Amino acid sequence: MTSTTIKAIIIDDESRSRENIAHILKTHCRDIEIADQVDSIYSGIISIKKHNPDLVFLDIKLPDGTGFNLLREFENINFKVIFITAYEEYAIKAFKFSAMDYLLKPINPEELINSVSKAREIIEAESLSRQINDFISQMNLLKKYGLGKKIVLKTSDNLYVIDSNDIISVKSEDNYCRFYLVDNKNILVSYSLKEYIEELENNAFYRTHKSYAVNLHHIKRYNRAENSCIMSDGSIIPVSHRRKDELLNILKNI
Repeated sequence: MTSTTIKAIIIDDESRSRENIAHILKTHCRDIEIADQVDSIYSGIISIKKHNPDLVFLDIKLPDGTGFNLLREFENINFKVIFITAYEEYAIKAFKFSAMDYLLKPINPEELINSVSKAREIIEAESLSRQINDFISQMNLLKKYGLGKKIVLKTSDNLYVIDSNDIISVKSEDNYCRFYLVDNKNILVSYSLKEYIEELENNAFYRTHKSYAVNLHHIKRYNRAENSCIMSDGSIIPVSHRRKDELLNILKNI
């Protein structure tokens, strides 16, 4: 999985500390988007609700209370927390709040970078897990209710109404795309793969590569050495490196 942008908020009542953290992040962690910088519990709560961050850098002692008071305002804490403080004695309590890390001021840049790296790995893993669960839920819904079984293929001369189960794979060919069917026929349609992909993904297809989508039910084998799928018709479909892990997880769960 490629690195995605991680939205972060810095909550610290010391302006120099906020500026230092922001500088380290902008210099060494360029996938971190600093959505906001605030200096109190009150402004922190408002900022979190507004920006829905992935990661919060949170000072413990603030003018209107502690960072723990802020966290208690959220029934479900759906962001990661790295505590930033000058007070070592709060460490145990911080980890009871499932803190990602606990860094002492003055901030050591290397320690901050390492903390962000750990947070990044967990955030991306959880994001992948959510995508897979959503995909599986959608697949189960389709299986249960039999939704979206037919796909209309438009050529310059005809409209074909095809059962999605009869489509093995789809290949992009510039502004067209070619559908490969179970009877060894293929249909070239006058629309791009991009225009079909949403409908295909709602019918148990997965886009393995910018130029290919495959019917998951027609995958017979995955070749790890070649990063490719062997389909029911014997065709070999490439899988891009960034999509490999997601596809393998889907195949394990369907």
